[in-house]
Amino acid sequence: MKKLLLFTKFIRLGDIFFIVLFTGLIIFIINRSWNMPVGQYLKIESNSKVTKVFSLNQTSNKKIFGLLGDSEINITEGKARFSKSPCTKKYCVHQGWINKVNQTIVCLPNQILISITDGNESYDSVNY
Repeated sequence: MKKLLLFTKFIRLGDIFFIVLFTGLIIFIINRSWNMPVGQYLKIESNSKVTKVFSLNQTSNKKIFGLLGDSEINITEGKARFSKSPCTKKYCVHQGWINKVNQTIVCLPNQILISITDGNESYDSVNY
């Protein structure tokens, strides 16, 4: 009984309301981000220019020339990844496969960016 009184001394009804509200909000955001649609195209940018757009419905290896040298991008079964890169730490290679809309892998030292799109260009207030 003393523990219950001690609990109600520090936690009020408004605190419980905010805990439940923010827990529900966090669950909603996580659920929405995990259920992104699967993309159809791979967009590759090198030196801040869109170089090529490829369909994800193919199996191929693409070599893209960047600032440090050639990076190899592997497209297989609707997903893509960096398979080789001339950068030293190779964070881009360790990112693994991407296949959902708006997923992106960036190789900063080599200045290459790959991202998944669904074919529809979405604009925000910055690039409108």
